[in-house]
Amino acid sequence: MKKNSIPLFIGVIVSFIAIWFVNDLLLVEQCLENNGSFNYNKGECLLENGEVKVSELGNFLIAIYFFMGMLISLSVSFSIRKVFKIEQ
Repeated sequence: MKKNSIPLFIGVIVSFIAIWFVNDLLLVEQCLENNGSFNYNKGECLLENGEVKVSELGNFLIAIYFFMGMLISLSVSFSIRKVFKIEQ
């Protein structure tokens, strides 16, 4: 692996972790606060009364995750290159 591709790889890994945490915050925590259980296989929130709760952000989550992943991976990559003075 080339020395200048390592910061980008680290940035992608950090962005995946950040997206995972934001997903838990936006979907899973919201479901649990409404006394429901989250089905990870289907990505659904099942409430106590049997209803399936759909997030209001459902249509926008892919776009949010995409832009969030791009911004985080690029900023982490540039920061690592600056700190360790790695040439592009």
